[in-house]
Amino acid sequence: MIKKSKTSLLLTLNLEHCSIETVIGLLKATTTDGTLLDQIAKLRHRDQALMEMLISHPRVMPQTFLFLYSNASADFKKRIQAIKKEPVSPANKGLVPYQGLGIEPVSTEGGIEKDHPTADKETLYQRIQKMPVAEKVQFALRAGKDARSLLLKDPNRQVSQAVLASPKITEDEILLIAQSRNVSDDILRSVGKNKEWLKNYSILFALIANPKTPVGISVSLLGSVKVKDLGLLVKNRNIPEAVRSGAQRLLYAKQKQS
Repeated sequence: MIKKSKTSLLLTLNLEHCSIETVIGLLKATTTDGTLLDQIAKLRHRDQALMEMLISHPRVMPQTFLFLYSNASADFKKRIQAIKKEPVSPANKGLVPYQGLGIEPVSTEGGIEKDHPTADKETLYQRIQKMPVAEKVQFALRAGKDARSLLLKDPNRQVSQAVLASPKITEDEILLIAQSRNVSDDILRSVGKNKEWLKNYSILFALIANPKTPVGISVSLLGSVKVKDLGLLVKNRNIPEAVRSGAQRLLYAKQKQS
């Protein structure tokens, strides 16, 4: 299992470049995690219309209220106080997320059966098709393997990238993605830029041998390929010529050194 911190998940989701529609969708979805809301607050705190939506969300964490309060106008501070129903002070910094708000964090364990009790009434594919983008992003972070495989092919970049950000995704799944010709080149590029996944040689080589991987990614990884595998790449007529030529040059140089 590949473990990631919540901070790394947020970086992968790239909330800074999310469309305004996606951000609004996340703010409207009652299941949006408090950590995502905190990141939105820090990126968009100057947008008062968005912050009005955010402070009414049931999963806002105490530290998010504190951040907004310290950066708010006098009028907006009153709005925050009214929503919070208790004084906002530096003492709140030590609060555990959700403490005192009367809610519990969303569990990330289990698949669609746990999160969606009516899953047996319609297929997984049908449920996903009905979800708005913001809900798909949230679901991708906690869904099971079957759902991840469907969400990975979603045409919306934020949804497919959220699959890679899932704390439940495994290296075996990443290897299958690296070998696949049915995923977007954007997904393959993201895999090719992840240093942790590239420590797995099978993933690294699968990316280079995949003709759909962006040429720049494949060429940049050639220096880590074993001599015998460089020979396989030279003979592989399916990969781009630039990759084959690069493999040929490296193979020649390494053979000359030995």
